Amino acid sequence: MLKKIEETFAGKIWNTVFYEDKMVLEVRDESSRQVSFSALNLKTGEVLWKDYRPEKSWWLGLVGIFGNHLVLHKYSDQQKPEPLGVILINIITCEIEQRIEDWIFFSCDGNILVLYQLDESNLPIYQSLEIGVKPFQTFVPEQNQHFVRHYPDSSPHFPTIFKFLYHLINIEAQNGVDYLEVNDKIVISYYIYRGKQFQNYLLVTNKEKKILLHDFIAESEGIGIDTFSMKSATLLYVKNQNQLIGYEI
Repeated sequence: MLKKIEETFAGKIWNTVFYEDKMVLEVRDESSRQVSFSALNLKTGEVLWKDYRPEKSWWLGLVGIFGNHLVLHKYSDQQKPEPLGVILINIITCEIEQRIEDWIFFSCDGNILVLYQLDESNLPIYQSLEIGVKPFQTFVPEQNQHFVRHYPDSSPHFPTIFKFLYHLINIEAQNGVDYLEVNDKIVISYYIYRGKQFQNYLLVTNKEKKILLHDFIAESEGIGIDTFSMKSATLLYVKNQNQLIGYEI
C-alpha cells in the first residue's frame, strides 16, 4: 500500500467535505480560537492550499464544495450559533469571490446557488446566484463506491470480526468495529480498553490474512463511528485528531 497523504494541522480536524477528487478540511485550534481551511486533491495527494483563514473569526463552518467553489457559513457568536451569512471561495485560486451577509445556504443545483432568509413573519425569502462559467454536476457518484459499515457488539456480524481479530493479532475488540472489504483487502477499525481509555487502531489485511497496515489512530473515553472512509481510491483516516493520513488502496 502506498501512502499518498500525511498532513498535520495546528488544531483538531473538525469537519470534511468532498466533491469528485477534491477534499476540504475544517480545522479548529481551540487554544487560539482560530478556524482554518485546507484543500487537497485526493487523486494525486497534492495539497492545493493549507491553513487558509478567510476571516479572523471562530464562527465559520463548512457547507460544501460545488464545482470549483467552496461555500462557508458565517455564524452568530452565541451559545446556539445560527447562520448569518455565506462566503464563496474559489477552490482553485483560494480567493474569496463573494461575501453575502444575512443570507443562509439552501441548495446548489448546476451552477445556481440558492440562499434564503426569514422575513418578519418567519417565512423564507429566496434568492439565487449564478456561480462559475458553466453548469457542473451537483453530485458525481464514484464507480464501485465503497461504504464503511459500523457493527456494534450487539450486531450478529461482530462475533465473526471479533474472532478474526483475536486469532490474527491476539486482541479482544471492544464495543464495536468499522468494517470494509475493498478489492482484495479487509479494513477494520477496532477498539481495545487500556488504562481507563479506549485505544482505536486501524488494521488492513489481504484475503490471505497478511497484515498490510496496523496503525494507532487515537485514544478516547468512548468509541466513535466513521473512523475511516474511502474516497477516490484512497483510504482516509484522522490520527490523533490533527493528522490526515491517506493510502492508495
